[in-house]
Amino acid sequence: MSTLELNSIIAKGESETVEFKSNFNVETIETLVAFANSKGGCVYVGINDIGEIKGVSLSKESIQKWTNEIKNKTEPSLLPDIEIVNLYNKKIVVISVNEYPVKPISIKGRHYKRIGNSNHLMNVSEVSDCYMLSMQYSWDSYIRPDSSLKDIDSKRIKNFINRINKKGRVNLTGNNIEKLKKLKLIIDNKPTNAAMLLFAKDPLLYDVHAGRLKTPDLILDDKILRNTIVRLIYKLKFLTIKFQYLTLANYMEILQSKTCNTMIIRHQHEIN
Repeated sequence: MSTLELNSIIAKGESETVEFKSNFNVETIETLVAFANSKGGCVYVGINDIGEIKGVSLSKESIQKWTNEIKNKTEPSLLPDIEIVNLYNKKIVVISVNEYPVKPISIKGRHYKRIGNSNHLMNVSEVSDCYMLSMQYSWDSYIRPDSSLKDIDSKRIKNFINRINKKGRVNLTGNNIEKLKKLKLIIDNKPTNAAMLLFAKDPLLYDVHAGRLKTPDLILDDKILRNTIVRLIYKLKFLTIKFQYLTLANYMEILQSKTCNTMIIRHQHEIN
């Protein structure tokens, strides 16, 4: 890092990815943990909170000791990049970490994340959500943002529950909302992404582009469909009769691809 770049960072002040510390201490490691659990960032040791350049005194072993302390006090262990920059005859130590792939990172059993220019101690729910996101748990199990129970259709829910009960594997009791809670389609009285895909009153912005192709570039027949997942499957069954080329594997591919804004089914058929 050049002195010009460092001066520019100091002028802008602390932020979501920048923290100033007069000395290396436990709070420095807490900030690195917060950065690793968020978008990554840098701690500049030798600069106080208001951006005054104080510098730090370093021995030959200082950087190695700091590295070991960071590694030993974090779980999973953080291994940051450390750089020494000379600014106005004073030493500034830049400690940087990227967003960690497996989260959350903790220090002495405590988890932090970065919000604005400060560290936030995560609660149990936040720790759990952070872990699920980093492990890429199913998108459909999360609560749908900006949605409520008013957004789902009671008739569609009733039809869905009736089909489940007729199968005989599960006998769901209670009202519609209680049944969906048992299926984990409603969490904290809010519909999940799966619930919205199945029961939304208004079709979500997920399209199925079904078509019959002679070659990868030549479309013979196609149709764009938009509706809830259940209705889409019925419509695709109808298209199966029309096109005679869509297969059950195509339907499964749709269900597995609901995170995409456009789901494309391709089934190539040679025309004699």
